[in-house]
Amino acid sequence: MAPEAQAIIKSNVINSSYSEQDAIQALYAELEKGIQSMKNGEVYTVEEAWEELDKI
Repeated sequence: MAPEAQAIIKSNVINSSYSEQDAIQALYAELEKGIQSMKNGEVYTVEEAWEELDKI
């Protein structure tokens, strides 16, 4: 596991019941939503994009 990931786990930022693969899959799912949004022609301001990222 990458040192950065180990540091995050040690600081209890992530629930230890989730695996690194679970985190990667969750990120991929969110990226897929973004890609689909771009294909649909949806446009967000930078502020709206940061608000969406903060929700994750």
